[in-house]
Amino acid sequence: MRRLASSFLMLLAPIAAAPGQSRGADAATIARLVDSLATRAMADNLAPALGVAITMDGKTIYSKGFGMADATAAIRADDRTLWYLASTSKSFTGFGIALLVDRGVVKLDAPIMSLLPGVVWNPEVHADSLTLANFLSHTHHINDNALVMSAAFTGAIPEDKWPTLITLAKRQPTNDLIYSNFGYNIAAMVIDRLRPEGWKAFLEKNVQLPVGMRDTYTKVSGIDPKRIAKPHGINATGKYFTEPFYKTDLTMNSAGGHISTLHDLARWTIVQMDSGRIDGKRVFPANAVAISHRLIAKQTRDQAKRFAYFDREGWGSGWDIGTYQGERMVSRFGSYGSTRSHLSFLPNRRIGAVVMSTGGPSILTDVIAAFAYDLEAGRASARDSAEARLSMLRRQLAGAPAGLARQDSVRAARQAQPLKHPIAGFAGTYEAPGYGRIVITEKSGKLDYRWGALYGPIEIFDASKDQMRIEIVGSGSVIGFTFADGGPASSLEYQGIVFRRTQ
Repeated sequence: MRRLASSFLMLLAPIAAAPGQSRGADAATIARLVDSLATRAMADNLAPALGVAITMDGKTIYSKGFGMADATAAIRADDRTLWYLASTSKSFTGFGIALLVDRGVVKLDAPIMSLLPGVVWNPEVHADSLTLANFLSHTHHINDNALVMSAAFTGAIPEDKWPTLITLAKRQPTNDLIYSNFGYNIAAMVIDRLRPEGWKAFLEKNVQLPVGMRDTYTKVSGIDPKRIAKPHGINATGKYFTEPFYKTDLTMNSAGGHISTLHDLARWTIVQMDSGRIDGKRVFPANAVAISHRLIAKQTRDQAKRFAYFDREGWGSGWDIGTYQGERMVSRFGSYGSTRSHLSFLPNRRIGAVVMSTGGPSILTDVIAAFAYDLEAGRASARDSAEARLSMLRRQLAGAPAGLARQDSVRAARQAQPLKHPIAGFAGTYEAPGYGRIVITEKSGKLDYRWGALYGPIEIFDASKDQMRIEIVGSGSVIGFTFADGGPASSLEYQGIVFRRTQ
């Protein structure tokens, strides 16, 4: 605490910045104080692992991995650690579209039916009125759980079959901007049609490699698994443990499907905030960057206009467009299970932040980024704000063990409920059109499931209703079984989708 306070007092005179702006802290001071804050957060057990990079004036001024990328295996996070980006991947896909727009290959207002002529749409979604921009800005008003479930979680339906899943998509019961993965899966299909190499190779060659992002991947096969920062849970004693990383090549999709290093992600903020320039060279047309950052649609729901400490005006091509403390901010965050990615920058002040975590309070990533921005702006409240936010997270963490103990007690009590049917009757193979196959097996009186890339134990939830509970990427879901004529279950239902027994 004394070290942080004494360092903070060094922020006395502003230094050179963008024309018409002054700065509070220089690069060295920001790096030192961010390091101090992140170190203390780790000492307070607020995350099993953190990755932090700060960029400023075209350079990476700070980059460091903290903690354990795999706590159970005692693998430390370092410069070579690959962090899962989750929805931050949308910034790559959206920018790929912006490049094609800048080259005159496609237009944002192009009708989606002309771009994907082979797709059969549900009549109720009125696809003839939708454009590519609608899908980039989440204003398509379509709910396609089938495609998103397979693309992001199960991999049960291969990507070349995704166009057939669009037929199952129904109209959302609202005209609001509703965030989802679907629009960026559609954007990848558009790239696939326009580029023979497909969206993954196109993004690698045209988006990542020009920036020098040579350690960014849309696959997990062939990658040393020890390099990948794993998701983590926390037990009732406050100890972090490694959870499965369910991602496979089949679920590394265009809306959430990259792993990358801090080095590469820092360069991504630099080239974006500097209008396509990095290392003194132009690698992207300035117009392509401007297209990507241009507001397409405004947020329509009040709860979506604010995220943590940041205001969000709406969506561009792959980016959230908004402000922080009145300064224009371009950002893209992501989460998958317990992992969290924060990537943002203030283009007018030429400072950016990359903060990755694998468990604990996810808002810690936002606390660290906001602290860097407050220091650069010379806000006198920077230290106090960061301290108050860390204190809040410490209180949350302190209350977690009791909450986990209560949850464990409730779950244990549920397992004592007598089942109405033999447990072997729940086992079997169940299928649903567009969703693939769920296989449930029984061994020694216990049930397990596998659904594509997903797998895990099955617990009793409400025996009187033939309901069981499964975990899907750290989130509990209830599945209900239907029995008939004293035999095994004839079907199961997950979130309104009926899977019928086939074996």
